[in-house]
Amino acid sequence: MRRRTGGGFTLVELLVVITIIGILIALLLPAVQAAREAARRAQCLNNLKQIGLALHMHHEQKGCFPPGWFWPQSDRGNADGAEATWITYLLPYIEQTALAAQIDWTKSFGHAGYNSLGNPNLLITRQTLPIFQCPSGPKARPIRTEDVAEAYARGSYAANNGLGPMKEFNLANAIPTTRPQQDAGVFYMNSNMIAEQVRDGLSNTMFVSEIRLVMGNDFRGALHYPEGPFFHYNYTPNSLVPDGLRTYLCDNQPEAPCTGTYNAWNQRRMTITARSYHPGGVHVLLGDGSAQFIQQGVALNIWQALGTPRAIPGEQPVSPGTF
Repeated sequence: MRRRTGGGFTLVELLVVITIIGILIALLLPAVQAAREAARRAQCLNNLKQIGLALHMHHEQKGCFPPGWFWPQSDRGNADGAEATWITYLLPYIEQTALAAQIDWTKSFGHAGYNSLGNPNLLITRQTLPIFQCPSGPKARPIRTEDVAEAYARGSYAANNGLGPMKEFNLANAIPTTRPQQDAGVFYMNSNMIAEQVRDGLSNTMFVSEIRLVMGNDFRGALHYPEGPFFHYNYTPNSLVPDGLRTYLCDNQPEAPCTGTYNAWNQRRMTITARSYHPGGVHVLLGDGSAQFIQQGVALNIWQALGTPRAIPGEQPVSPGTF
């Protein structure tokens, strides 16, 4: 009698099938990764557009864009809403009304990082905001300052502060000084820019850009303190020239280098470059609310022209309630 043979694969056939599957996976994986990155880019652009909408809602309701950061005319750095940032003022317009209602405007934001002061604004400064998180970047923990383990949450988007370094204090006596208008961007100390003051046109002026966060204890991206939520257009996007930061809050990383240029708040000399987690450039929000991807190979003079608003100076506000 003839023996019936089974219908299984031979070893050679099995190896061929495995090889074919491996080749198909290798071919499909880049496409899958590209599709995921495209989705993350779309979400990043949407975040910026939502921030742009919030800025214009603030402008419509308050008559101006929010200040880059606030310093009271009373010169009380530990009170009166001192060092609240543009992000602090946007909270009611980014579906964070409940969080905004908890702000104590008789206290400061710069002193939120001290347990001994019992500052209630610590509840605001340590709160992560999803709209400020680029989906391609890390979920960086809030940074530690002084005796508070998680004092300031961070975000991936920073406002146009102009040419760095930002040094808005007289080093001799820590009295805040106004930046020269030719160096200022759209958001700086006690700025209250209105749309008509942007003489280059809203569609030709950068308001917000991406920055890279690092996982260590690094001030870049701090939402509610002046040394975090700003970028400067000294260098083109993704430049590897080191940022200038407070020495003990600088975590030098290959794709987001930094160096210590000052040691305390009243010695501030800060410069932060626009960088992103997306290959080839950065997303920016323009003043008209649109968002675009700017290639990192853009010429420096064009990048700086997009940064400067050629603004007409406005009057300085007298209290945080102005905003």
